[in-house]
Amino acid sequence: MLRISTGLSFCFCLVTSLAPARAVSGVQPGLASAYPCDAGIESHPSVVFTEDFEEPTLGDMAGRWSDVSNLEGMSLVSDVPPASPGAQALQMTSRLGENTGGHLYKRLIGYDTLYARFYVKFAESCHPVHHFVHMGGYNPPTDWPQGGAGERPNGDDRFSSGIEPMGEVWRWDFYTYWMHMRGNPVPNTYWGNDFNPDPPSPVTRGEWTCVEVMMRCNDPLDSYSGEQAFWINGTNVIHLGEGFPGGYWIWDSFYPDPDSAPFEGYQWRFVDALDINWFWLLFYMTEGPDGQLDSVTFDDVVIATEYIGPLYPGVEEVWPRDLPSSVPLRLESFPNPVRSCCRIEYFLPARSGVELSVFDAAGRNMGTLFEGEQERGAHFVDWHVHDVPAGAYFVRLRRTIGSGEVEMDMTELLIISH
Repeated sequence: MLRISTGLSFCFCLVTSLAPARAVSGVQPGLASAYPCDAGIESHPSVVFTEDFEEPTLGDMAGRWSDVSNLEGMSLVSDVPPASPGAQALQMTSRLGENTGGHLYKRLIGYDTLYARFYVKFAESCHPVHHFVHMGGYNPPTDWPQGGAGERPNGDDRFSSGIEPMGEVWRWDFYTYWMHMRGNPVPNTYWGNDFNPDPPSPVTRGEWTCVEVMMRCNDPLDSYSGEQAFWINGTNVIHLGEGFPGGYWIWDSFYPDPDSAPFEGYQWRFVDALDINWFWLLFYMTEGPDGQLDSVTFDDVVIATEYIGPLYPGVEEVWPRDLPSSVPLRLESFPNPVRSCCRIEYFLPARSGVELSVFDAAGRNMGTLFEGEQERGAHFVDWHVHDVPAGAYFVRLRRTIGSGEVEMDMTELLIISH
């Protein structure tokens, strides 16, 4: 009934499409939690594109994108996010008077719901950014980004939304074009509508940040059931859809307010041919004197049809190998509930005899996942639960010392929900 595998370098993981599983430090886990350090995440059926910038040359990297601007202003650098498994990230630069930054644009086959996660690090001295990373749809699709600034879409041609570090205030916000967008005080002029999270979500320059955005098309076509949301470092900052949140408009800016009318939702389109079919990694700079140099670094891009979540770290980031000897026995399984496979991780404060077993809610022993001697440090066992009935189970870690005497038991509740 039990199918297990063990290893010598360790981390724990699991994916579930149910309600959010237990989070670490308030972080909402996603499908990335099943792939520690994103290893193998490209094989998940929900993933449609990944880019880790580990290609040997910029030319090799550019060949994976549909359109590239200012490749000569890009470089592969060794500064990567803390949990990244790779050795390289992509740095884009802007030198005003010579260029306005750069971009990587990816045409996709078209989806009704899409998530895009990426890591970004602005230089500490970076000046205000004019426009940043966007996602949206064109009808017909194109292999390059289209224009349309200052013009309201018709509903059969395009829609877009950018996650932006809003000028000199340096806070995350949406910058959105769609068929019912609001205008500004200048008649017949439509600039991107912004949505102001409450509380604000500050942008921290000089540090890696995990950003994830989601768009969902309206269905049926005459409804306002479209949505969008974004997460910063795994925490949802704002989620907008039909009937939520409450808020009010001041010209082309929306301000959440629980005591105001519900948000009307998004009618992104009124034709089926228009869907989410592009992602645009953009760094666009326009304000400043000639010669002004700015840079931003990107890494670990994943685009999928379900929530991705931040990179899930390996054991070195969770339980460092140089922990002091006073660190006690630990046992964790993550995430929880389980649908197909979970990774159970434990830390031994000293070399010990180990017995890792599973019991059902009635106390029946379902089997032993591992039994034997192990050195001090972090270890894991993968438990595949495809053939295990849904329900509550207990994972027991029993540690024995040299004489065979049981020194300590620990138990972890695990929920299986197929």
